Amino acid sequence: ERCPRSVEGWQSRYNELKEFKARTGHCRVPSRYNENKALGLWVSRQRNQKKLLVESKPSSLTAERVQLLDDIDFEWQATERCS
Repeated sequence: ERCPRSVEGWQSRYNELKEFKARTGHCRVPSRYNENKALGLWVSRQRNQKKLLVESKPSSLTAERVQLLDDIDFEWQATERCS
């Protein structure tokens, strides 16, 4: 069973991501997002955890969390930065 603090932390970042999407219209948070560095790192971590999940390796990402992220059109592949 997951630690309640880690569940709260995940939910808190998820809510921040939903707010980011409401402001920007997308979920492509830069990994070095100066306005909220923790959110940028969290988004990057979710992508990495999904990769582990797909490879059948230990991952903190649950099917429920994948669904929540899919529900807000989370982009699992990081896009190249435009120059």
